[in-house]
Amino acid sequence: MIECREHPRIPVELRVLFSTTEQTEIRQGTMFDISAGGGAVTSTVSMSAGTGVKLLIHATDLAVPITIHSAAVRWVKHGEFGVEFLRLTDLDRSRLQRLLHLARPRSVLQD
Repeated sequence: MIECREHPRIPVELRVLFSTTEQTEIRQGTMFDISAGGGAVTSTVSMSAGTGVKLLIHATDLAVPITIHSAAVRWVKHGEFGVEFLRLTDLDRSRLQRLLHLARPRSVLQD
């Protein structure tokens, strides 16, 4: 199957805190893949497609978490949901790019 995404996904395991636009209660999950345009989260929290969320992504390689000020849930499946990043500051976008660079799988050297 050919991947037709605008931004390639990178497998990760990152702690993420999030809240919905309807509720201010902080929830947590694990982001298991990420790209410049979004990511996928596993969580015990029930989500619905179209829900607005704010995320705080904790990466051990970065001193400060990445804040996604506005994101939208695009799909939901069996305790997982995908988000599209809609709004983040230039500084957080720079942190995200740094994280993507650090997390990108290294290609194996050929003989």
